Amino acid sequence: MVVIGKKSIIQNRGNSWIAPTGGKMTMRLQGKIALITGSTRGMGRELAIGFAKEGADIVINGRNLEKAKAIAKEIESLGVRSMAVGADVSIGQDVTRMVEEVVQSFGRIDILVNNAGINPFILEAEKIKEEGWDQVLDVNLKGVFLCCQAVGKKMIEQGGGRIINISSAAGLIGEQGFLPYSVSKAGVIMLTRILAYEWSRHHILVNAIAPGFIAGGMNTPILNKEILVSGLTRQVPLKRLARPEEIVKVALFLASEDSSYINGTTLVADGGMTGYQPVGFIDLIAELMKKKSSTP
Repeated sequence: MVVIGKKSIIQNRGNSWIAPTGGKMTMRLQGKIALITGSTRGMGRELAIGFAKEGADIVINGRNLEKAKAIAKEIESLGVRSMAVGADVSIGQDVTRMVEEVVQSFGRIDILVNNAGINPFILEAEKIKEEGWDQVLDVNLKGVFLCCQAVGKKMIEQGGGRIINISSAAGLIGEQGFLPYSVSKAGVIMLTRILAYEWSRHHILVNAIAPGFIAGGMNTPILNKEILVSGLTRQVPLKRLARPEEIVKVALFLASEDSSYINGTTLVADGGMTGYQPVGFIDLIAELMKKKSSTP
C-alpha cells in the first residue's frame, strides 16, 4: 500500500481490505502496526479503538470479512490506517495468509493482541462432548499458538515486537461449568511464559492479561439479568464488573514503552476476585458474635 499524506490506495485482495488513511496524531503507539484478532465486536473492537486512539495502525480480524471491513472503516475515522482481514485463527493456513497479507501491506507487525476466543456453552464435565471440547481449545489455545508462531517469526526477522495474549481469571481459579474454557485460558498463561523465555533474545516481549468479569464482550447477553449480575459482583471485592476500557488500559500499558521491563507475566485485572472469599473468617466471627449478643 502507498500512503502519501492523507491519501492512500484502497486495496481489495481476496480476504483483505485496507481503508484509506485519515489525519495524524502523536500518541504512545504512533507508527506502530497492531494486529488484533477477534476484533469485529466486543472486547476486540474496544481494544482496536483504544489502540487507534493512541496512534497505532490497526489490523481488524474476524471470520466475517464484511464485519471486519465495517470496523476498519470505523477505526479509520480516528485518523489512522486500518486493514480488515478475514481469517479463522484456529486454521493454520488462514493464520499464515493473514500474517503475510498484513506484512505485504504494512511492512511489519509491531504488536499482536490475541483476543479471539469463544465460550459457546456452560456444561458440567460429564456432559461435554468431544467436539465441544475441541471447538473451544482450537480457538482459545491452538489459535493463540498459531498466531504467536506466525507473527513471532516476522518479529524475529524484524528485530522485536510485543505480543499480548488475552487469558482470563478463569484460567487461574477455574469456574464450574466452564471446564474447556478455563483449561484453554490456563494454557494461554503457560504458553505466554514459555514464549517469553524463548523469544526474549529476539527482543520480543510476551505477556498476558487475565481479566475478571467484564461488563461487555461475552457477558453482554447477561447484563440485563439482575440475578446473574448480582451473583457475579458478589464474587468481586470491588462489587462491580470491569468496564471494557479498564482492560484496554492494561493492554495499552503492555503495548507501550511503559512496560519495557515486563515480560512473561500475566497481569490480573479482576477487581481482586482471584482468591477472594465473599464470606471470610472475620465475617464468620462477626456473625457468631451477633448470634451470641442476641441470645437471651
